[in-house]
Amino acid sequence: MPGLKYYKTFEYDGIAAGDTRTATWTAEEDLKIKRVHIIEKSGATLRKSTFYLKIGGRVFTHEVVPASVLGPDILVSPELNIPFGKAETLSFTLKNGESAAISVWVVFECE
Repeated sequence: MPGLKYYKTFEYDGIAAGDTRTATWTAEEDLKIKRVHIIEKSGATLRKSTFYLKIGGRVFTHEVVPASVLGPDILVSPELNIPFGKAETLSFTLKNGESAAISVWVVFECE
């Protein structure tokens, strides 16, 4: 039975209201993205921010989802189990829809 391989974390500080952060990541081995956690460092809930996720040509958020759906911890983050194959590229965009700047971690739980 597969288990946790590692967490891949992207960290962003001071994302201004209305601003976005985009990143890409190319897998060095076959993985499964079990969960995505979006954590506001202050502990505040992200009520208006959105998240977009694509791996290769597959879009998993059609078009975006509220960042709060992916939640800060295992108690609220859904199990996704998205295949992420070696040499595939994952890309995501986080948009700050809050009324003030935010600082976040975007954490991928990988098996």
